[in-house]
Amino acid sequence: MTLIVLWFCGVSLAQSPIRANGTFEVLPQTTDVRVQLQHAAWHLVDGPVVELAGVPVDARRLAKWAATPSAEDVQDAVRHDVARAVDLDDFLLLLDDVIAQGFDSTVVLPAGRARSAGVLVHPTDVFRTASRTYVGRTVQTDRPTPQRWVPPAQDGDPLGVRWTTRFANPGTAGGQLEAIRSERPNSDLPERVASLAAQLEAQGAVVWVTSTARDPRRGYLLWGSFILSRADSEIGTGRVVTRLEKARQDWGLEVPIQWAHPDGWRATVRAATEMAETYDVVYATERGARSSNHYGGFAVDLVALGLPDSLVLVGPDGVQQHFDLSGSEHTRDLSLEPDVIRWVERHFRLRKLDSDYPHWTDTDR
Repeated sequence: MTLIVLWFCGVSLAQSPIRANGTFEVLPQTTDVRVQLQHAAWHLVDGPVVELAGVPVDARRLAKWAATPSAEDVQDAVRHDVARAVDLDDFLLLLDDVIAQGFDSTVVLPAGRARSAGVLVHPTDVFRTASRTYVGRTVQTDRPTPQRWVPPAQDGDPLGVRWTTRFANPGTAGGQLEAIRSERPNSDLPERVASLAAQLEAQGAVVWVTSTARDPRRGYLLWGSFILSRADSEIGTGRVVTRLEKARQDWGLEVPIQWAHPDGWRATVRAATEMAETYDVVYATERGARSSNHYGGFAVDLVALGLPDSLVLVGPDGVQQHFDLSGSEHTRDLSLEPDVIRWVERHFRLRKLDSDYPHWTDTDR
């Protein structure tokens, strides 16, 4: 099976998804993950690369993980190597499916998709008793279209990836912070966020500011694509479309999108999925779409990966704190480290929305 993605006018011809069956069909059924990783490396010597949240995982990398010294925790070694909060058990199940189902070209798992599938640690794994697992899922494998490649949609266009570049966010971290200043010229939120990001980067973390002040119309589109992508029947799709059209009218938004695709309900769900994947959204609510703290510049989506084992932060109030993140239980992902989050909340005057992976709200209103 060859995985190919072609794009014509912003519409994808999607490659086959992975169907997760939750059993090892190719890799040995053993508790020794080193053995499983070594077998995966053998099978994938001439096979595909799995692009995991932007990091290529190939046979050589798998063999490196398999060779982790016995005194070290393998999952911890993996997380250090790729600077991602990998759930190794679920990732091995995914690798088994990639091999068993005959994929022979790059399998792309952006961060949001991997987190939703349980291959990366999900906030529910950390902040709730429920665990996000890979078993029983269908995981898309195509590469979402980068927004910078897509011309904005025109009025009256049907839903799809072109709507992701309508009402777009600034394309740089500096532009994102400047958007806050435009909305709230007397706020020091940009300086607090910039200070936190600079300290994390100086200690080796990879940091992105992905959203700050947001146009409410973009929030509506983001939420709409998310809930419509989850429809699984013609009746259900129609109900969601009706709900979205009513919300647009009730909220007084001028968003000239055609939510029902002219090619039918399956095309509607497919286009919504492509749109949501391009937004990289894995969590959206009607409440957030209607009255998000992003509107007016009161929130920041901040991603910081690969935090050091020994992290030192200094708050705007001058208080310094050291965090030991060296244990194998740590993800070294800012959005998934409760002790770091609670300290940052107090000393940077922010509040973390635990259920929404990157979302921080300014407590200075």
